Formats: sequence, structure tokens, C-alpha cells
Amino acid sequence: MHIPKEELKQIILDSEIVSLADYELSEKEAQRSNATIEDILIGNNLISEKYLVDILAKYLDIPAIDLSNEKISFKDIELLSESDAKKKNIIVFGREKQFLKVAMTDPLDLQAIEYVKTKTGRPLAIFMTSQDNIKKAWKRYKRDIGKEFHEIIKRNVEQTRGKKGDLAMIAQDLPIISIFDTILDYAIAHGSSDIHIEVFEKKVIVRFRVDGILHDIIELPLSVQLALIARIKILSNLQIDEHQKPQDGRFKFRTEDQAVSIRVSIMPTFHGEKAVMRILTGSSRPLSLSELGLSDHNLHRVEKNIKKTQGLILITGPTGSGKTTTLYSMLHLLNKPEVNICTIEDPIEYDISRINQTQVNSKSGITFAQGLKSFLRQNPNIIMVGEIRDKETLEMAIHASLTGHLVLSTLHTNNAALAIPRLINMGAEPFLIASTLNLIIAQRLVRKNCSKCLSSQKLDKDIIRTIKEQIKLNPFSKFTANIFDTAYTASGCKSCSNSGYHGQIGIYETLEITSSMKNLIIKKASGNEIKKLACEEGMTPMFEDGLEKIQTGQSTITEVFRSIRD
Repeated sequence: MHIPKEELKQIILDSEIVSLADYELSEKEAQRSNATIEDILIGNNLISEKYLVDILAKYLDIPAIDLSNEKISFKDIELLSESDAKKKNIIVFGREKQFLKVAMTDPLDLQAIEYVKTKTGRPLAIFMTSQDNIKKAWKRYKRDIGKEFHEIIKRNVEQTRGKKGDLAMIAQDLPIISIFDTILDYAIAHGSSDIHIEVFEKKVIVRFRVDGILHDIIELPLSVQLALIARIKILSNLQIDEHQKPQDGRFKFRTEDQAVSIRVSIMPTFHGEKAVMRILTGSSRPLSLSELGLSDHNLHRVEKNIKKTQGLILITGPTGSGKTTTLYSMLHLLNKPEVNICTIEDPIEYDISRINQTQVNSKSGITFAQGLKSFLRQNPNIIMVGEIRDKETLEMAIHASLTGHLVLSTLHTNNAALAIPRLINMGAEPFLIASTLNLIIAQRLVRKNCSKCLSSQKLDKDIIRTIKEQIKLNPFSKFTANIFDTAYTASGCKSCSNSGYHGQIGIYETLEITSSMKNLIIKKASGNEIKKLACEEGMTPMFEDGLEKIQTGQSTITEVFRSIRD
């Protein structure tokens, strides 16, 4: 932002949203982490990105725009090339008489404005927007993935037909590189978390996981499978001539505007090797806990417990429920100069500045338990263990919690209450669990409604009856006399690829370990008894947290039922 530091500081302080003390602490954190003050303030939940844009736009006397509410035609957006738009951090989103409407995060970047004027030959009407808005708008360049992808793949595949020779040489051939890069480009542009390349008897199918759901993207001829898998192996430093054993690796891939880390898993199947690639996109700032979907009630509980200097905090949920993302958001809040943070992960998903991260490596004897044991000699304040999988890791986590360390970890259980019987079944003594456990967070991910095609609809009587039956299971529910018969749904539009959904959000329940809860733990109470007491003491069950998100139009009843089914 082309605003002097002191001027920017005064603008934000004048808003009376951020205190001088919080601002000065954020300034120090920005210098230490080489981030902008804006990113630190937003990441620490001191100010929302939308509000920051609004107050800066008002100060600069430039209109603010929320691009998610704009219908952007490809005819307008293509007036500036994708590479130029990303280079100058700008987007053309419409026309107003003879003016082109452009949105920028920094409307004082006169060099970028002059560049776009020269390129388009048109005068510009300048609007201010958020970086997140700009990035989402850039996705419009990849407007017809099916048609364009098919043409590119078909053109390149024809060049590879009939080629013979060394597999490593073919994998380095230009058409295979082009095919593979195209797959990655489109996956990243459309917010995919995973790419599946699956081989069948007569074809190869490429699928993307978007917002937790797998979608078929393209079918390729069987002839490219070996070369594609070989290309992945070369990039990941895997054995290219090994076809009978699973292999795991990692590589970096650079798009025009960012570098992403790709985690690779190769698995032999009946018709050949299948590849699954997890896309780990770095972010200019971690998501805050409220952005992840934690309600004010749950957020207060989490923030209170991560301020403690010792004890154990567990996040539970199935694979793919966002546990690691929540852990990283907590670490971001805890990452201060005065503390030493160590993590043992499998694998390391994101590199975090000033945190000592170690990856599990069975060949080198680095397990979760061994890593924890070694960390205790590294004088840590906070330890993050990727997952508690066995008795040895659990015992080490409890020992670390008892000896003055705050330990964060994950566990696979269906809800928060069941985590306690699970720990006892793993061999932990109930009195040690009661002494060390501070908080249990259970979570799931649901798809968010697309804001552009959102409308209300009357719920079916059977759905209302099912909701009431679920609510009756919690005698302390605030929804008992407040059941609703209408909800929001999204019909589908170009912006969400006609799915009705765009992005994901978490639904949560947080179980605090109170003195009465400790007594239940020592008595080896059942999960149902623990849940009953937790609800008495103010826990909002995940289902009801989901109902709140339905009421506010963030998700649908279908998504909530899908995510919480056991």
C-alpha cells in the first residue's frame, strides 16, 4: 500500500477498532515475520479485511467494491491479459460509459494504473477491494475448464502417441510436461485441494477435489498414463522404475502468482499406478479462527485455553475435517518472540516462520513419540504433535503437559465427548487425563453457500421432523422453541460452476475440562455421560453449530447432515 506507515497507523487507530497497544504489538510481529501490518491485524482478528478496505477507501475517497457481488463477463476481464492482471494486482470487472471499471488493493499504485490505461487504451474508474476478492476474480480467466482442457490435452496427446523409448526421457518430453502443467494450473485456479489421476482398463481419469467433493474433470487415453506417472515421480525424486510398491514424495510448483507445495502419493492398483496429489497453497496470512467458522462462544473458549502455559488441547474429527488447519491457526496466534514452539508432523504441510518443525521419518527413527521425547530437551514452551496414534505418543504428550508445556494435538473420534473414553482405552490413566486435559475441539467441514445465487426456501416436513428429533437429544438446546421452517440454499450459477457452493467452513463443538468434568473422567464415565454434562455446562453440539450456520445462510441442512453422520 502506497500510504506512509505513520499515516496508515493513524487511519487505523482513528477507526477505534484497534488499540494503540495491539497495533504496536502487531507492528513488531510484522517486522519479525516479514509480513504487512494489514495481514497481521487481520490474521490476529483485530480487524476484518472488509472493514479495513472500507475505512481505507473512505479515507482515500475511492469507492470500495465487493467483487463477489459483481457479474463479471469474460469480454470485460479479457481486456487485460491474465499475466498483466496478476503482475499489477488488478482486475477489469466492468464498464461504465467510456470508462473501464477496475478493482485494486492499492489504488495509489499510479504505475499500475498508467500501465493498464496504456494497454487498454481506455480511461479507468478506480475501485478498491480486498486481495481475496482479486484472487477469486482472477479465476474467471479459466472460464471453461472442460472445453479448454480437452482441447489442450487432445492436441498434446496426439504428439505422444506411438512414441517409444526410455520412460524418463518421455516424461521430460514437452507434450507430457504441458499436459501435467495444465492439470496443475487448472486445479490450483479452481481451488482444488487434491488431484486424483486414476488408471482403468481403457482410460485414465483426472479428478479434482473441490470443497471436499471429488469431480470428474477429464478422461485421457491410456497411452499417457506411464509417462504422466513418471513425470510425477521425477519431480518428487521417487524411483521411476519401481511399480509394485507405494511411494510418497513432494515437489514445488510455481504458477504465475504463487509457489505451491504438492504432496504426492503413488499407489499400485489393478490396472497400473494411481497418483494422488495434495495441493498445499501457502497464504500471505493464516486464516483466523473466526474465519474458519468458530462462533463467538467457541472462539472465547479456544482463546482462553491457548493462553494457558501448560496442559493438553485436542482437536478431533475424521480425516479431511480441517484439524491441521485449525492447529496452524492456533500456532499463528501463539507464535510470539518470547516462546519456543516445536512441532512434529506427518507430513509438514506449511512452513511457519520462527517455528521449529520436524517431520516424522520412520527410516531415521523419528516417530511422534520419539520426536516428543527429543523436544523436551529443546526447552520448548509449546509443542504441537500432528496426531496421537498410540499409547507411547499419548504418554509422552501427557508427560509434556504435566511438566509445564502446552501441547496441541489431534485424535480420531466422532465427537468431543468420545475423546476421553478413547484416551482411557489407549492406556492413559484417568487421573492423568483429568490433570492435563484443558479443552477438546471436535469439528467437521461443510460447503459454504454461493453468495451470488442464494435464496430462501421452505424446508420439507420430513427434514423439519428430523431436525426436531436431533434437537431433542440435547435437553439444553437453545433451538427447542426456535425451530425454523425455512432455510437458505443456492441454486447454482457460473460463479460456483452450478454447484451452489463456494468454499468450506467448519462446524465445531468445544468441551472444556471443568472441575465437575474432571470428576467424571476419574470415574471413567461413558461418552454419553460426558456429553450430557458438557451440554449442561454450555457446550453447543456440532449439529446445533451447524444449525446456526444454516440460519445465517452460510450452509445447507444437506451439508450439515452429510458432515456429521457417524
